[in-house]
Amino acid sequence: MKKTLTGILSLFFCFNLFAQEELTGSKEGYDLYQSAKLYVQKGDLSNAVMVFNQAVQTDPDNLLYRRELAYTYFLLSDLYRAEVMIAPLLKDERADEETFQIACKIFAAKKNAEEAENAINKGIKKFPHSGILYCEKGELYTQQKKYKSASKAWEEGVKMAPGFHLNYYNLTKVYAFTKRHLWAILYGETFVNLESFSSRTQEVKKIVFESYKFLMAELNNIALDGKTNRYEDPKDFESACMKIYDGLRNVVTGGIHTDNLIMLRTRFLLEWNKYYAIQYPSELIDFQHRMIQKGHYDCYNQWLFGKLDNEIQFKNWTQKFATAMNAFDQFLRNQKLQPKENQYYQTKS
Repeated sequence: MKKTLTGILSLFFCFNLFAQEELTGSKEGYDLYQSAKLYVQKGDLSNAVMVFNQAVQTDPDNLLYRRELAYTYFLLSDLYRAEVMIAPLLKDERADEETFQIACKIFAAKKNAEEAENAINKGIKKFPHSGILYCEKGELYTQQKKYKSASKAWEEGVKMAPGFHLNYYNLTKVYAFTKRHLWAILYGETFVNLESFSSRTQEVKKIVFESYKFLMAELNNIALDGKTNRYEDPKDFESACMKIYDGLRNVVTGGIHTDNLIMLRTRFLLEWNKYYAIQYPSELIDFQHRMIQKGHYDCYNQWLFGKLDNEIQFKNWTQKFATAMNAFDQFLRNQKLQPKENQYYQTKS
């Protein structure tokens, strides 16, 4: 029960993070709305429903109060009332991203796949740069076991809303599973820079670390098979990356660990800057270059891989270079990676 409640609350906070709080109406309605939110945070959903209802009655034209009431009905599994409350909002020109997201969740829970898809597609049409809506669309397809469609939705989210983190998270796991190791690395590293201090961060760091092992093993296997010219003439971003990594196979002889991974990644940046930086601009790669220039790159890589590689050595390293790690920590918190539009290079596999 405690685990379920934690999940409910995390969803509530996620919705309110993106909420466009149209707090039109009376002070009384606003106070009721705030009280209802506190009940949700405490897990007292019955009282939350009652107070949200009072807020709606006080300010019946406030879309936000109605939307939050619909979502609270959804949390209580009262799907009939949830649908009754959310359906009219989809026709309102003021409907925001979260309205369509919540509607999709409600219709999906009612096993009404067509209405769920209609709601999320209508929302995306209205908000084509909404990362959360593409994320929700992917989740809907995942529930339906349409995994290729889910990945396509998340990819569209990366393309249209490059600063939204959860599409990278979902795709990192997809590409680790489907053995597209380069993209697991690229999307995983992007994610941990957008969400740097959570349990998901640790999960994705491990995926990135393991994906480097698989990537370099794959390149060595290709070389053993005699296919040494496979990436000789790269035609796109992916093959350009692979050409550089293929040329650096000998950097990580004897197995991958933090030290030689730092060397591999540093050499990759130098080669990329020399041959492909102008043709394929990448904010993730530029971000790493800036850390080299500011003297944070060793600390950054230790933060990414050190604990996973050898926890004792990582602890000793951070103690020895405590001042540098503190400076890096401030950099990471204050100068976050900000992925840019028009830098989408994914190709069909």
